[in-house]
Amino acid sequence: MTRNITIEDLYRMQFIDRPRISPDGKQVAYVVTRIDDKKHAYRSSIWISPTEGGEARRFTQETELTSAPTWSPDGRWLAFVAKRESSDQPSTTEKKEQKKPGKDKPQIWVMPTDGGEARQLTFMEHGASSPAWSPDGKHLLFSAQVGPADEETEDGKALPKVHVIDQLWYRLDGVGFIYERRAHLFLIPREGGEPQQLTDGDWNDGDAAWSPDGKQITFTSDRNEERWRIPGADIYVLALQDNKVVGEPRVLTDGSMGCASPSWSADGQQIAFIASKKVGSAGHAYLYTIGASAEKGEPKNLTPEFEGTALDFTNSDLGDEHLMPQPAWSADGKTLYVLSSHRGASRIYAISTTNGAGKEPPTVTPGNVHVRDFSLDHSKQIFAMNVADATHPQEIFVRSAKTNGELRKITGFNDALLNELQLATPEHFTYEGADGWPMDGWILKPHNFDPSKKYPLVLEIHGGPQTQYGYGFFHEMQLLVAEGYVVLYTNPRGSCGYGFEFAHAVRGAWGEKDPIDIMNGVAEVVQRGYIDTQRMGVTGGSYGGFMTNWLISHNNRFKVAITDRCVSNMATMFGVSDIGWDLGYDNLDTTPWEDLEKYMNMSPIKYVQNIRTPLLIIHSDQDLRCNIEQGEQLFAALKYMGREVRLVRFEGQSHGLSRGGHPRSRQERLRHIQSWFAKYLQ
Repeated sequence: MTRNITIEDLYRMQFIDRPRISPDGKQVAYVVTRIDDKKHAYRSSIWISPTEGGEARRFTQETELTSAPTWSPDGRWLAFVAKRESSDQPSTTEKKEQKKPGKDKPQIWVMPTDGGEARQLTFMEHGASSPAWSPDGKHLLFSAQVGPADEETEDGKALPKVHVIDQLWYRLDGVGFIYERRAHLFLIPREGGEPQQLTDGDWNDGDAAWSPDGKQITFTSDRNEERWRIPGADIYVLALQDNKVVGEPRVLTDGSMGCASPSWSADGQQIAFIASKKVGSAGHAYLYTIGASAEKGEPKNLTPEFEGTALDFTNSDLGDEHLMPQPAWSADGKTLYVLSSHRGASRIYAISTTNGAGKEPPTVTPGNVHVRDFSLDHSKQIFAMNVADATHPQEIFVRSAKTNGELRKITGFNDALLNELQLATPEHFTYEGADGWPMDGWILKPHNFDPSKKYPLVLEIHGGPQTQYGYGFFHEMQLLVAEGYVVLYTNPRGSCGYGFEFAHAVRGAWGEKDPIDIMNGVAEVVQRGYIDTQRMGVTGGSYGGFMTNWLISHNNRFKVAITDRCVSNMATMFGVSDIGWDLGYDNLDTTPWEDLEKYMNMSPIKYVQNIRTPLLIIHSDQDLRCNIEQGEQLFAALKYMGREVRLVRFEGQSHGLSRGGHPRSRQERLRHIQSWFAKYLQ
C-alpha cells in the first residue's frame, strides 16, 4: 500500500552527488547528504560502491560538510574536502601557542582507499577546495582564498567589521562579501607541508587541471580591466618544472567569452572548455577546443547548431547547484563527452572533435533523465554518473562507453522511501506560444485522476529565466499533487535548452511575449475540460516570482498567487542585487538614470494597483540576488491599499532557500505554500 508524499519526507530523502570513478573503473566514490532530524542540519559523508554491483560502504565519517572526492592516479588514495576536527591539531595545553590556521574551515584531507585514518593536508586561513592530483600522484593542486581574516579581535572578543568597498561586484548570494579576497592556486606534497602559491594578483584563478605529462596546468582567470563590471574568465596555461612555476601564465582566449571547465586531451595538444558570450549570452554555453600552445588562438566551436546548453540547467528542488563538469575526452581524442541541457532533460552527449555536434548529437544517456554530474575512468571506458528523473531523486549509475551500453543503477539510498510513496509522472505536451512558436509543457495529475471531474490548477513558473523545467525531481510539486491539484509547468521563451535565439528572445523584453507563452499553456490545459477555472493558482521563484507578479497585475485569471524570492522593481534591482548592474549591459541596454521609463515599464510594481489576487510573498532576508526589498515594496504597496497580502520572511536564508536552505526553513516554507493554496483553492 502506497501513500501520498508529505512535507516531513524531505527529512527522509538522501541527496547523492559528485560521482567520481576510480582510475581502474572498479569503484565509484560519491557524497551522500542527509538531514539530521534532531538538529535540523545537513550531514554528509563519502561512500564507495563497486561498479559491478555490491554493497556500498561509507568511507568517511559524517560531518557538516564533506565534498569533492578525488582519486589518486594509482587509486591508492582519496583526497576530499571536509569541515571536521583535525587529528593533527595541537593538544589543549599547546593550542594557544601552536594553533594552526583554518580551524572550522573546509580543508583538504587524504585517506588510503584500503582503510586507515584520514589526514588533514591543508590548514588554509579561509579553507581549501578543488583538489586535483598530479599525474605522478605526488602532489595535489588546490584552490584557496587569500585575504584578511574573517574577524578582528581584541582581548579575545570580536570587533565589528568595517567594509571599505571600491568595486562594483563586491558580494555574492549565498557567500556574502567577496571584494576583500581572491582565489588562487596552490600546490602541496601528498605527505603535507607548506603549500606553494602558484598564482597571485587582484583577480580570481580556478578550474585548474593538470596536463597529462604534469608539466603544465590549465586554469581560468578573469584578468580583464572590466572584470568587476563585465565578468568573464579566459583560459590560461601555466608551465611547471620540478613543480616550480616557469615564466608567466599564457592566455589562450581573447577576452570575449566567459570560459570554464578546461580539460586536456590525452596527447596534451588540445584543451576543451565550455564558454558563452560575455555580453548577451542568454545563459547559452557552447563546447570549444583550442590548441594548448596557441597564443590567443581561434577556438573551435563544436556545438554552434545544437540547441542544448553545455551545463546542467534542469531545475530541481533537491540541490542548489547547476554544475558544469569538465568535458571528458575519449581515449582516441575523437569524441568529447559533455553534459548538456536540452528540451527538459540533462544528458551526456558525444560530440565529434572533428565534425562537431550538428543539430542532434548522439547521447549516451537516452530518455527523460536529469544527469547532474559524471566522470570517466582512466581508460575512458566506463561512466559514473548522478541520475534523477521526475519520480526518482538522484542515485549513482554506471554505463559502458560502448554504443550498446545500458545505464546500470548501483546505489539505492532512496529506494525504501520511494517504495512507500505514490508519485505523479509528468505528462508532456506541446502547444503554440506567441508568434506561433512551439512550446513544451508538462502536467502532473492527482492520484486516481478522473477526467470527468474538475480539479484546481497550480501553475509553476521557473526562475532564470535561462533555466528549464522538465524531468527534474520536485518535492514541492509532488506535494501539490498529493493535495489534489493539477500542476502545470512550461518552458516559455527565455528558457534554455532550445537554442540561443529562444533563450535570447526575452533580452530587454521581460513581460512582453513570455507571459503569452505561459498563458497559452494554461489555455491548452483548460480546454481539456478537467480544470476548474474558478480555482486556479500561480507561483514561481526569482524570474518566476517576477512573472507571477506580472501575471496577477495584468489579468485576474488566478484566484490565488504565491511569489517567491521575486523581482518587483527593475530600477531598484540595478543597485540592490549582487549582480543587478548586469541589467544595464546584458538585458536592458541602458541604466535607470538614462531611461527610467524603460525600467519601470518592465516592473510589476508599476502595475501594483491592478493586483487584486490574494498574494503570499515568500522572501529570505539574506537574499542578495533578489534583495528582500523587492518583496517588501510589493507587500507595502498592497497592504497600503488594503489588499489581501501576507509576507513570510525567512531569517538568515539566501536566494536558494527552497533547494538548499536550512532544513527547518524549507519545511516551514512548504507549510505556508500548502496552507495558502488550501485557503483559496480547496
